[in-house]
Amino acid sequence: MKLTLNASNKPLNSEIIIENEALRHLPGFIKNRSKTVLIADETVYRHWEGTLKSFLPKDSGVLLVRGGDQHKNLSTYEGLLKEMLGAGCDRKTLVISLGGGVISDLAGFVASSYMRGVDWVAVPTTLASQTDAAIGGKTGVNLDGYKNMVGSFWPPLAVLIDPQFLKTLDKRELVSGLGEIIKMGFAYDKNILKLVDKLDPENLLGEKLDQVSAQSATAKVDIVNQDMHESGQRKLLNFGHTIGHAVEALSLEAKNPLLHGEAVAIGMVAETKLAELEGVCEPGLTQTVTATLNRFMLPAQVSGVNPEEVSKKILADKKTRNKRTLWTLPTGVGQGIYNHEAKPENVQKAIKFIVES
Repeated sequence: MKLTLNASNKPLNSEIIIENEALRHLPGFIKNRSKTVLIADETVYRHWEGTLKSFLPKDSGVLLVRGGDQHKNLSTYEGLLKEMLGAGCDRKTLVISLGGGVISDLAGFVASSYMRGVDWVAVPTTLASQTDAAIGGKTGVNLDGYKNMVGSFWPPLAVLIDPQFLKTLDKRELVSGLGEIIKMGFAYDKNILKLVDKLDPENLLGEKLDQVSAQSATAKVDIVNQDMHESGQRKLLNFGHTIGHAVEALSLEAKNPLLHGEAVAIGMVAETKLAELEGVCEPGLTQTVTATLNRFMLPAQVSGVNPEEVSKKILADKKTRNKRTLWTLPTGVGQGIYNHEAKPENVQKAIKFIVES
């Protein structure tokens, strides 16, 4: 399966290739490059090192990064840039990312800014990155505990999506990826939720998950092609992320931080509750969202965080203007609104709704 993302700020569009053995397309993008640099999650690289070596030039640089959102920061970003400079990388260098959303965000930002921009190819290896994070050109890093505060729009030349990578994931990571897929269903394409309903929570891997993933990736490409730089329709995909990013950032201080999809799940519950309080959707939609998440054991609440700290994080969110947060809220299953300014008291009620006492 091949999809095309229209990269408005680059001379070439992005190819989204979804198939088994998708790595076989890699040599075509490496051809005529001065250097090739692989930026990889160190754990993922250990699993797939042998396979990768058959597709990469022998003199390729390999830069390994520790997994986890806490490592998606300016320090790691600077270190990667220095490594590339020291290796003599130039503007004809190709950067390849291998890993989940943390790696594609990080490697893409490195590519977007090294010598004012070099080409890159994303090889996403988690469910969340194959259906969302690696598609669409958003790159960046966290800053002082705030999510994705520094970054750019820099689509890769290609996103090579191979479902075989998912076989190395543990169940928690797989389920976390479903959080983003479910978000896509409630925010934009209700047909995704029909496919999600057919999944077996006890045995996720297989043809049905491949179908869900392909549908979600197709929806992501569709909405990004309408609005690459998130000035309109793409804002629908922020559903669950305003409160979700806040609780995710706060959880990084815990021994067992939330995974991104888990945080988005909690955010969806809170923001659907906010939609009900604001009267933009019918009562009961929160229960519908929660029931879908519960089926896959995705969290609907968070413990150990202070509602006031969540509010502080929200005020620094990219969707806040002049201390007024603009919300993306669901109006029904598969549809929503964006740029909604909610009553502060309703926001506080929504936050308290998902914070376990």
